[in-house]
Amino acid sequence: MKRIFKNILLSAAIAFAATSCDKDGDFLTVNEAEDVTMSGNDGDIVLNYNQVDDLALTVYWSDNGEISLSNPLVAAPENATVNTVQFSATEDFATVSEQEAGAGEFSMQFTHFELNSILNGLGYEPGVKAPLYIRVESSLGENIAPDYSNVMTINVTPYVIDMTIAYVLDSSQAETGITLYSAGSDGIYKGFVGCASWYNWYMREGDGTIWGNDGEAGTPFLISSASTHWNMWYPGETGCYYTIVDTKGLVWSALLMSEVNVSGDVSGTMAYNRETNSWTLSFNAASTGMIDVEISGSGAQYDINTGDSSSTPAEFGFSQSGDAVEFGNVAGSISVEVPTTGDVTLTLDLSDPSRYTCSVVPGVGGGEEPGDEFGDYIYLVGIDDGDNPEAGWNFNNYLRRYNADSNLYGGACYVNSAWGYQICLAVDQWSPAYTSDGGTAEGGSLVLMDDVHTGNIPAPSEGLYLFDVSMSAMTYSTTAITSVGYAGLNAGADDSWELVEMTAADDAGTYTAEVEITQASAWGFQIIVNNDWNTYFGGSDGTLYLYGSNITDDASLVPGSYTLTVDLCAGTYTLE
Repeated sequence: MKRIFKNILLSAAIAFAATSCDKDGDFLTVNEAEDVTMSGNDGDIVLNYNQVDDLALTVYWSDNGEISLSNPLVAAPENATVNTVQFSATEDFATVSEQEAGAGEFSMQFTHFELNSILNGLGYEPGVKAPLYIRVESSLGENIAPDYSNVMTINVTPYVIDMTIAYVLDSSQAETGITLYSAGSDGIYKGFVGCASWYNWYMREGDGTIWGNDGEAGTPFLISSASTHWNMWYPGETGCYYTIVDTKGLVWSALLMSEVNVSGDVSGTMAYNRETNSWTLSFNAASTGMIDVEISGSGAQYDINTGDSSSTPAEFGFSQSGDAVEFGNVAGSISVEVPTTGDVTLTLDLSDPSRYTCSVVPGVGGGEEPGDEFGDYIYLVGIDDGDNPEAGWNFNNYLRRYNADSNLYGGACYVNSAWGYQICLAVDQWSPAYTSDGGTAEGGSLVLMDDVHTGNIPAPSEGLYLFDVSMSAMTYSTTAITSVGYAGLNAGADDSWELVEMTAADDAGTYTAEVEITQASAWGFQIIVNNDWNTYFGGSDGTLYLYGSNITDDASLVPGSYTLTVDLCAGTYTLE
């Protein structure tokens, strides 16, 4: 139903137009849009912490953004209506949690985590099913009574909010799998974090509160949960840090474990494995049974008093605590069972902050071997700063590893670089970084950046390029991409392949082709670059790999017409 508000000034946004009325004192009449009708999920919603990032609820409502005014000479403001989604535990909406929609938006979505936080604020009991009442409040201004949509009712079951665990997030506030622990649920979280130098991070508590730096220059160890906070960052040295975040005192600290030693029945210096967050020492056991060891070490303490560029010396140790071990200032005797003779490894596992353990396992294990520091991706930092100079360098462009044994990486990237680029190993980790050792834009040798090797890798001129990098041989090469095609679809066992040109899309690196599948290809198909049969992408499950195995998705498709789309920069493909 259309409603008309008379003798009301709409808002300051159109007050200036009053001079267009016939005489002083005339008022504009507002003709609203139709009444709002909302809808959303059907059925009960059971929230699950293991699905915190999955979509739990969608609500949407009819478009009420357009209004008209009684004076045709006055233009109505666009999207003048402010829509707010209201949640309540009671049908009368006596207490509400509100989420304001953006201008021109007529739907909102909530993840398991976001909806659970709303329910927690409204006092819902974890694990208990109860009705949730939802409506949309529509308002034109402070002096105009709001309209309300119909009420949608959904049964919801919140999950338990665990304030003993806090989650380490990366610089984009995505989960890393690393946690800190608060035994007393008192807002003081502790644990060991393995990271590269200057690692950027946030911390999220179980109730959804996100903590970062206080947003003031020169205070790296002060924290805040305000929306203006920055990310926190570790000091400029890669390693294992004993981390304490005190949300009550608004400070955090990091103790770098520089060296960890074992004495007693076994002695030696332990090695750290960042991937498993553990310290290990391999030895040859002459017999089985119990042994007693002491684990102690020295390090560098960083906190509010030192800042991030200096530290104070610190000593630490581990001691027995039931069937686990605990961290402290001094070492105590730890009894460990040796299960077998021969080569074994003493392992101090720090991955679970609620329970550190020490054990002996068969075989030789330990710290990071050469090449372990390389993951599935490397990042071309600075390769696109010409696109948006004000945005600075980023980690948006990457190459995927296509050979794990030799740490070979490849892929495509659109280059627009003002100053050249560097190769980094992980998102938001600026060190270690690799540069060219006298190479050119077309290729050459790589070297670890240090006080001597300080320049950037020369970048080719703007355009789409294929990159091929060996982090074992420390070499790189680039090739301008001039064409992309596919070959192998519908090919029989006689190996009669035909190379078919694909069409470049507006997005750099994206190519499409309309294909007619008549039969499953005998050997799968490839994506061919520059009409060169030796330069190709294979892949599986929607992911492209430079020089990968042939793509065999067509074997599961019925004959018919399909669109083949490849995105060489993202390293993906679809056949739909």
